[in-house]
Amino acid sequence: MSDMTRYQGLLIGVWLSFLLLIAAVLSPRSTHDLQAAPQNQGGNLIQNPGFEGNFSAWSGIPEVQVASNWTPWWWDNPGHDPPYFRPEYKRALASVFPKRVLSGSSAQQWFTFHASHLAGMYQQVFNVTPNQRYRFTIFAQVWSSTEDEPNNSVLPANPHLQIGIDPTGNWDPGSPDIVWSPEASMASIIDQWGMLSVEATAINDAVTVYMRTNPEFANKHNDMYWDQASLEVIGPPEPTPIPPTDTPGPATNTPEATNTPVATNTPMATNTLPPTNTALPSNTPTSEPEPSATAEPTETHTPTASPVPATDTPTILPTNTVEPTSTPQNTEVAALPPTVTDAISQESGDTAAEDNPSWFSVVLLVAIGLLIILLVILLVVVLRQRRQY
Repeated sequence: MSDMTRYQGLLIGVWLSFLLLIAAVLSPRSTHDLQAAPQNQGGNLIQNPGFEGNFSAWSGIPEVQVASNWTPWWWDNPGHDPPYFRPEYKRALASVFPKRVLSGSSAQQWFTFHASHLAGMYQQVFNVTPNQRYRFTIFAQVWSSTEDEPNNSVLPANPHLQIGIDPTGNWDPGSPDIVWSPEASMASIIDQWGMLSVEATAINDAVTVYMRTNPEFANKHNDMYWDQASLEVIGPPEPTPIPPTDTPGPATNTPEATNTPVATNTPMATNTLPPTNTALPSNTPTSEPEPSATAEPTETHTPTASPVPATDTPTILPTNTVEPTSTPQNTEVAALPPTVTDAISQESGDTAAEDNPSWFSVVLLVAIGLLIILLVILLVVVLRQRRQY
């Protein structure tokens, strides 16, 4: 390869690098685009929602067989009435009792025999977005019976069945932060599948979902079945309108009403007061005066209008004060747009500032351009010297 070809290749490479750098710096991307985009929150976030696959002995306890990705919890309290004991956790097979499995080949089951319990399961869900609202749903069925009939409950105990979300992501089933659903009605879950649902707004980047059962009395069989869990994002929380009761409105209207006596139509007030009495205010609200102004005539009207003209004038002036009362409403409405427009202009200014390249980028481009020019000059000088030789 000749020196001329080598120098030409070097020059082409320098120019291509320069063009790529210009395209990278001047690309119309704001700083918001440079931030990492949050992961897609669509779909079910629960791991093993159908309680399928292998069941294993939790913490080496043979009587506590739980589905993968789930954790059992219970509270022992033999002194409670009825006594609370650790339930037995096991896999419910559709091939044995198809009525107790909603879908797939299995469901999660826990139960106590001639006893009650306060127990359940939970799962931590990570990579959620703070301030997003999530909905946890799951299907549950209860067999609570004093007899051994496997398909129907006899004298069932209310299981006090609930599900919950801890928006902090903690794994304490007794935490006050857990948002619990209402208790499921017995008619919806005894010997049939019923869906429970609860919603909460995430505080951290993890939430914890819970199931909880607490049979009211110690039946011979207190068996709980669970299947088809789901946790989905349903969007940001509903904005709570903080200023629904704008107290400034009435406050600005009342001083205007007290200033209305400036209108010196006192003879008109004294003439119109006796015939109107309390009947006139009910007819005059067509001009939409404040209710406070109509309430005052009834109180100040009893001493008669002639001895106290000052107090009578504001009461009769609803007809004359239609314009003053409309002005405070206009001033209240006019006071709002400046703040909105200022916010919009400020936001537009911010976005415009973000889209423009910084001065540092401009200086960098100028420096790179000068460097490339120097390289070109150097190449030209080298080529001329080689030609001379």
